[in-house]
Amino acid sequence: MLEIVPNHGFAFRKPTEERLSSHRPITRRSLVTRTVTAVLVAVASFAAVTPVATAEVSAQASLTTAFYRLYNPNTGDNYNTTNRNDAISPPAGYTYSSLDAFVSNSSQAGLIPFYRIYSPQRKDRYHTASWDEVVSATTTQGYTYEGISAYVYPPNSGSGIPFHRLRHSGNGDHVLMTSAAEVDTAIRGGYVYEGVAANVG
Repeated sequence: MLEIVPNHGFAFRKPTEERLSSHRPITRRSLVTRTVTAVLVAVASFAAVTPVATAEVSAQASLTTAFYRLYNPNTGDNYNTTNRNDAISPPAGYTYSSLDAFVSNSSQAGLIPFYRIYSPQRKDRYHTASWDEVVSATTTQGYTYEGISAYVYPPNSGSGIPFHRLRHSGNGDHVLMTSAAEVDTAIRGGYVYEGVAANVG
């Protein structure tokens, strides 16, 4: 952001006869020289205390890969994928639900991995940016680690928009969404709000 520095004028008082009377006669050239010198000194002093205008360049990661949501009405499972083919021709039992967000398929500065895990017993597949949660779910809750599904902004980082995660109180299904209205609808339908899983595009 460029900082606009106000134009502070400097007033130079016209020398009076009384002020000059105790000095030697001042010619027009001498007066001009002194005035120019005074201006240069004032400008130098002003510049010394005024920050130089700088442009702030914010290098933000590029999130351009679509993150599709699929839904299985038989098991109640929602899950996301960057695979466009799965969105066009969903796996058996699943239907295309929506395009939830934009993520990155590659690691970039400012992004973190978005891990995906799956429970064959619960028929629940979900994402987390927390490796500790991956370890906990795979060692104590019967989930298996499926890998890094995408790269996203850290939760509540201020970049992008929040990707809310909810869990159904009945079948344990996890679902991700960016829409506050959809979050409200899901809560009324039996889901419990778990917080912001990540920030996305």
